[in-house]
Amino acid sequence: MTSKAAQAAIQVRNLTRKFGALTAVDGLSFEVEPGTLFGLVGPDGAGKTTTLRMLAGVLRPTAGDALLGGVSVAANPEGVKHRIAYMSQRFGLYADLTVRENIEFYADLYEVPQAERPARIERLYRFSNLGPFSERLAGKLSGGMKQKLSLCSALVHHPEILLLDEPTFGVDPISRRDLWNIVREMVAQGTTVLLTTSTPEEAERCDDVALLREGRVVAGKRVTAPPRLEHPDSHVGTEPVASVRDLTRVFGNFTAVDRISFDVGEGEIFGFVGPNGAGKTTTIKMLAGLLAPSAGAGRVAGHDIRTEAEAIKQRIGYMSQLFSLYGDLTVDENIVFFAGLYGVRGERLAARRDWVLAMAGLEGQRRRMTAELPLGWKQRLALGCAMLHEPPILFLDEPTSGVDPVSRRNFWDLIYALADGGTTIFVSTHYMEEAEYCHRLALMNRGRLIALDTPAALKGAPAESGRGRPSLEDVFVTLVTRAGGAAEG
Repeated sequence: MTSKAAQAAIQVRNLTRKFGALTAVDGLSFEVEPGTLFGLVGPDGAGKTTTLRMLAGVLRPTAGDALLGGVSVAANPEGVKHRIAYMSQRFGLYADLTVRENIEFYADLYEVPQAERPARIERLYRFSNLGPFSERLAGKLSGGMKQKLSLCSALVHHPEILLLDEPTFGVDPISRRDLWNIVREMVAQGTTVLLTTSTPEEAERCDDVALLREGRVVAGKRVTAPPRLEHPDSHVGTEPVASVRDLTRVFGNFTAVDRISFDVGEGEIFGFVGPNGAGKTTTIKMLAGLLAPSAGAGRVAGHDIRTEAEAIKQRIGYMSQLFSLYGDLTVDENIVFFAGLYGVRGERLAARRDWVLAMAGLEGQRRRMTAELPLGWKQRLALGCAMLHEPPILFLDEPTSGVDPVSRRNFWDLIYALADGGTTIFVSTHYMEEAEYCHRLALMNRGRLIALDTPAALKGAPAESGRGRPSLEDVFVTLVTRAGGAAEG
């Protein structure tokens, strides 16, 4: 063994995992230096999670081996578990236990001495901002807070190596920033962190990366992220196709949307960005005629959102976070079902079905069950079903959540093509990279509109540190902080 290999915190050599005829991880080899942040980057199905599960000793390798802190996962998986902390995508939390009780449970599991626990837990509370919520049930936390609690539970025993599987999946920009601060602090204190991600912007935060495709490393060591989409040209304002004034929605004593106003023109890509609970989905549902406003006024496609909701529904396409597809129907049956909802029949149905299949890359897949489709294909099929009746306005509620970068890029190519053809598109997103692709952005927090402008204009002011222009994420975090911080819950 070379001196370099002897110094590595993680050494992976020809690691392989097969499931029947499927080779999920194929002869994987790489090294991670101590005290660094290493990223396994790749699309869905690249083998990232399978690799992490083998490194954590949860899954036996079919061939090859990996040493974590000098301990073999093939020969001594139980020995590996005592040197690491592993945070899976499923949190591993107990919904009926409080924040404090979850951390205490993992302290018991990792045999943390009682005398050391108070100081360790207080420190975890401090840098995760979970202290005020220590007695709240984990099941009552927001997605971002659950992620932070899961990370704190993994860190309670001061692990030598930390394995994180998509740690920021599906969380808002504020929670994502908090999670990255926690990870970076652990690295600064000497912990070796290996995480998986499918997003280029997160890959760029790592010290070193390995790009995976079909279970193999195709590039590594500061690999550049996949090329990003070009920023759209400034959109010329036109006669508004959507206009709202003081739009408000109240649920009991909770104000989800608080007196927001804006206009959106034809062919514009208009983005909603905000933390969980900011009011993005509620706003989209009111504009789409799916939810009546409590106060305020608005018109969409020439119709009043308070009194003509049914007319609005016939003039729009709506794609929810869950894609609205039926997994127990075939591709063709889903298309026919949604065509019936929109009154698309006969020759027009045949033509539109061909368009959907071509757009989604599903020619030859008409009889395949929708539940069997890869996520990116489901996404494009859902978009096609929402566009069967060729609506002038399209609403997309976090349409790329959980989708890998290649599928996300292809999806945005479709969005641009639709906008170029005159379709007005409303989109909500957690991804700041995506937010920059919109013509204009509405930044929301606690139900209020805290900024409305083009991405370039929002970033135009010098950074408060005086060192160049801020990123869009910096602008967003600053504005939310000034507005009183994100709502936690």
